Amino acid sequence: MATTGAKKAAMLLRNLDPATAAELLQSAGPEMLTEIAVEVAVLERDGAGSDLASQEPIMEFSDLLQGHRAPRTGGEFAREMLQLVLGDQESQQVLTQVDQRLRTLDPFGRIRLAGASEIAEALAGESAQAASVILSELPPKKSAELLGLLDEGTSALAVACMAGSQAVSPATRQRIASIVQGRLEQIAKDRAENGQTEQSQQRYRKVAVLLRGLDVAQRDQLIAALVEQDGETAESVQKYMVTWSDINIVGSRSLQEALSKAEGRELALALVDADPQVQEIIKENISERARDMLEEEISLLSSTKAADIEQAREKILDMLREMNKRGELEFEAN
Repeated sequence: MATTGAKKAAMLLRNLDPATAAELLQSAGPEMLTEIAVEVAVLERDGAGSDLASQEPIMEFSDLLQGHRAPRTGGEFAREMLQLVLGDQESQQVLTQVDQRLRTLDPFGRIRLAGASEIAEALAGESAQAASVILSELPPKKSAELLGLLDEGTSALAVACMAGSQAVSPATRQRIASIVQGRLEQIAKDRAENGQTEQSQQRYRKVAVLLRGLDVAQRDQLIAALVEQDGETAESVQKYMVTWSDINIVGSRSLQEALSKAEGRELALALVDADPQVQEIIKENISERARDMLEEEISLLSSTKAADIEQAREKILDMLREMNKRGELEFEAN
């Protein structure tokens, strides 16, 4: 198949840095710019840039080049190039058009780039027909991997659909692709947010443990400064000064005082699925009568929700945190 002018231009531009590419596109009209941007996005998506076909336009424009530049990768070239040519607002409009064109040209393009486990997650609850359509659009190796991740019933029916003679209409294929791609985007977004949350939690915890080791006056001074700068962060840091994992290093007197104020059911819920060492420490730091009542409460528990367990633990931790704020919480030496 003959290579179009827009595709040749895209192949050339992918071998330049965004600034040089943007300079060459200054005189291109809006329609041609969109066409070239679509081709650049296709090359980025497919990981092209070093194949033999890409050498043809490079040779044609070799007199414009001062030397070979390695092709950029990572999916950001088109965006960066368009921002340099058009600015943020107009480039976003063109990128929206590019995205729409890409979805029309190849609705399954972005799905092919996803991992098999992510695609399997996106297909959860979908019909075997939907799974068969996606399987038929993936490379053989990824298709086989995905098939192994689907439940037995769905995988068997999906294979039967693929082997059957009934064709799936283009409109149905487009709809399936749109649904699965939307779910993949949400999965990626959720994972990114969870990753950021975990990083924040680790950062808060490190600061909290550091502050916890200071004398009360110095600690309170630093927390006050943090409150002025960012009240929400200060609150999170104070919360992470005492976590459930700290129960086994809280001093006996401090723990006994907090546990004496806990209700029996709350304490029973807090111990569900708790580390055996934590369970033993808590039972050792309550009275014999309270221990008997605790065992009775535990025996009465049937189904428990994770949210209820977390809430019960937080109530105990809140008492310890209040003691910590007053400078009354003691920790055993590590």
